[in-house]
Amino acid sequence: MKSDLKQRLSKLSMYERAILMFCLRAYFNSGNYTNRLPLAEMLPDMAAMFDAAPKVNVFAKLADLQMAVTGDQAKTVSVFDSMTYDPKTRELVTVLNQQADLNALQKVVEG
Repeated sequence: MKSDLKQRLSKLSMYERAILMFCLRAYFNSGNYTNRLPLAEMLPDMAAMFDAAPKVNVFAKLADLQMAVTGDQAKTVSVFDSMTYDPKTRELVTVLNQQADLNALQKVVEG
């Protein structure tokens, strides 16, 4: 299962991987599953894409990323419950899935 996750992670863009790392670090620092990434400040080109087409998720591979459930390697769930763009604040709002094995994900991402 770990090699499958590594393969899925290898298909992410550099930006998607950076966003995933940001979300995981924010979660482990705060315990909050919801993160607000200041996309306009960090990746203004990506924010401009969302501004132009708010319904299109330019991070679709990241939004669709799946992994094993905590304690059950046979069942997979999405890493993110949701990923939306807030046009007013120009932030990417992500909600990590509480069922995903975030500890294992962090080890694979940072390892």
